[in-house]
Amino acid sequence: MPPRIAVIVHGDPTAPRTWSGSPAGIIEGLRACGTEPVPIDATPPGARRVRSVLRRRWTWDSTNPLVATGSGLWADAAVARHRVDGAVQIGSGFRLRTAKPLVTFEDETVAQALRQEPSDLGLLKPREVRRWLERQGRIYRGARVCCVGSAWTGDSVRDDYGINPAKIQVVGFGRNLVTAPVERDWSVPRFLFLGVWWELKRGDAVLAAFARVRERHPDATLDIAGRHPPLDAPGVRGHGLLSLASPEDRARMIELLDHATCMVVPSRREAFGIAYADAGAAGVPCIGTSVGGAPETIGPGGLVVEPGDEEGLVAAMLRLCDPAAARELGERAREHAAQFTWEAVAERILRALALPGTDLTRLAPYVEPRRAVLISA
Repeated sequence: MPPRIAVIVHGDPTAPRTWSGSPAGIIEGLRACGTEPVPIDATPPGARRVRSVLRRRWTWDSTNPLVATGSGLWADAAVARHRVDGAVQIGSGFRLRTAKPLVTFEDETVAQALRQEPSDLGLLKPREVRRWLERQGRIYRGARVCCVGSAWTGDSVRDDYGINPAKIQVVGFGRNLVTAPVERDWSVPRFLFLGVWWELKRGDAVLAAFARVRERHPDATLDIAGRHPPLDAPGVRGHGLLSLASPEDRARMIELLDHATCMVVPSRREAFGIAYADAGAAGVPCIGTSVGGAPETIGPGGLVVEPGDEEGLVAAMLRLCDPAAARELGERAREHAAQFTWEAVAERILRALALPGTDLTRLAPYVEPRRAVLISA
């Protein structure tokens, strides 16, 4: 009988929108590895409706002590009811007290989120922050292994929470899009911006930089997908918000990647950046942010710039207007992104869980990459 492994998160673990589809990806990967995943929503009955009535932000699930405690109890009961052999806890909005082998999975710690600009946690009260930090530390100390998406996050687990490095395992993230190699025309620069949040991903900076790039390369184009404003600039085409939950929209994203010669998303911050892995797997080099785990995700297959370095962004885009440079980085990106699949992530999680009867002979460790090259003015 295959091992039964609970995948626990606030929200429906099978939904594409929960945690950017990461729980669903882990479930898919665990199933491909021959285990039986058990999705568990840690949200207590009625909590989501109460949050809606009170008009609270998503952080309320993690900062309200009654909801956080109720979430842990609810999830513990589900773990016992489903008789699982081990569990993967995603996020730190609740604390499990199960005796089953448990690993955590994080893209970013609370301590890191507090240091970012802009921060989703900036409106929290000091006591809410303190409770969340303390809970996250207890979760890490009680877990068998702390699985993280990047070495950047692993450093925070070690330094901010005092966790032994031997207990921290970088497992990466998987890709959201399944692409196939295509014959790509590198002779004309075709940039792609793929990001839901326009301001966070610095869409305005991309538009301004592209206008300057087009002075040198008048045939260059820029496709933009996401919550963008009305667009009316030479060479720019808007595609609106594309949802991973829609097969048609996913197909459109793949079509845009097949057409592009460079994806440029220089976010203000990026804990991992699955979109970079999607682009890399398609053989598209990336220009991303130097903040967070993005330099690891992009690796040798692209360039990074500091947020606010407008001249550096223009320089990076001009460099990738060169067909030979773009083609070479695209090949490196495809090779680097090969390790970013949900099956590979699930294999690394299984290694961390080390359950009896699990075949560990085929598991692939995460290979920490050479960081992406930083471009500055």
